[in-house]
Amino acid sequence: MQNSKTFGTCATCSRHTALTKHHLIPKKRHKKIKNNSSDVSLDAVIYVCRTCHDGVHDLYDERTLSKEYNTLEKICADERLRKHFMWVSKCKKGVQ
Repeated sequence: MQNSKTFGTCATCSRHTALTKHHLIPKKRHKKIKNNSSDVSLDAVIYVCRTCHDGVHDLYDERTLSKEYNTLEKICADERLRKHFMWVSKCKKGVQ
């Protein structure tokens, strides 16, 4: 089976590159969230480059992401993440 990649514009750094799915509610938290709330979309994702995706998960744990950073707007409003995304936006596409 061939590994297919999605290419496009990263939702956080705006580079045109290979993209990964970032679950706005991390998969590890789905069972916990599902039992406590019915108004949260567990399958909501954004498409981001690997470098931005790694930065999000390096800075925040799954619990924090699911409670405080569960929308693109909240992710982009965070000062630490904005600095990371700005740095990534200036990197060459192959840098990870």
